Amino acid sequence: MNSQTSLGLCIAVLALAGCATPPPGATQAMQEGLVAVHSRNLDGLYLRPDANLPGYRRVMIDPVRLDVRTQMHAYNRIQSPAVYPEDLARFAKETAASLDEIVAEAFTLRGYEVAAAPEPGVLRVSPSVAELYVYAPDRLSPWRTRNFTRDAGQAILYLEARDAVSGAVLGRVVHRGIAREVNRINVTDHVSNHFWFDTMFRRWAENCVAEFQAGTSRP
Repeated sequence: MNSQTSLGLCIAVLALAGCATPPPGATQAMQEGLVAVHSRNLDGLYLRPDANLPGYRRVMIDPVRLDVRTQMHAYNRIQSPAVYPEDLARFAKETAASLDEIVAEAFTLRGYEVAAAPEPGVLRVSPSVAELYVYAPDRLSPWRTRNFTRDAGQAILYLEARDAVSGAVLGRVVHRGIAREVNRINVTDHVSNHFWFDTMFRRWAENCVAEFQAGTSRP
C-alpha cells in the first residue's frame, strides 16, 4: 500500500486554483442573523428568517473557489512515481470547471434564469470547495500503474447566497461530501475520479437549490 500526503503539492495547486479560505461556519452565520434549519440531505443549512429566498427567480453564480489536497490511499500493483504539481493542477482546473457547470445546471433545471450582473431580484451564490482529498489522482507518467479504492475522495462543500444588490447574506450551506463509488474496491483512474466527484457535486447542488426554494417555511 502506497500512502503519501504532499503539502508542497497542495500549495502549488492553491496558487493556481485561487484563494480557498473556507467561508464562516455556524457561529459566524448566526452572528449574521442566520438561523440553523433542519435538512435531511445537508449537514449544515443556515437561512435568514425574514428573507424571501423562494421569491428569487434569477441567479448570478460566482466562479468556484477550490482547494485540492492529495491523500494517497491507493493499492498499487507496482511502485508508482510521486504525484506532481501539474497532476493536481490539472485535476483542480477540470474539477472547478465541471462544478461551475453543475451549479448552473442545478439552478436552471429548477427554473432560474442565470444573470450576468448584479441587479434587483438576483440571488448571488458563491460555491467553494475546501479540503478536497483525491485518494488516487491519475498521473501523467510513463509508468503503468493501477490504483484501487472504494471511494474517489471527499470534500467540504460550501454555498453562500446573498442578495446581489445589497450584499446581505441570505443563506449558507456547509456539507461534507464523499465521492463514493460502491461498497467494494474498484480500479480508480482519471475518468472514474471525475465521474464520482461530479455525481457528488450534482447531488449536493440539487439539494442546495431545493432547500433555498423551500426557504424557512417548511413543516
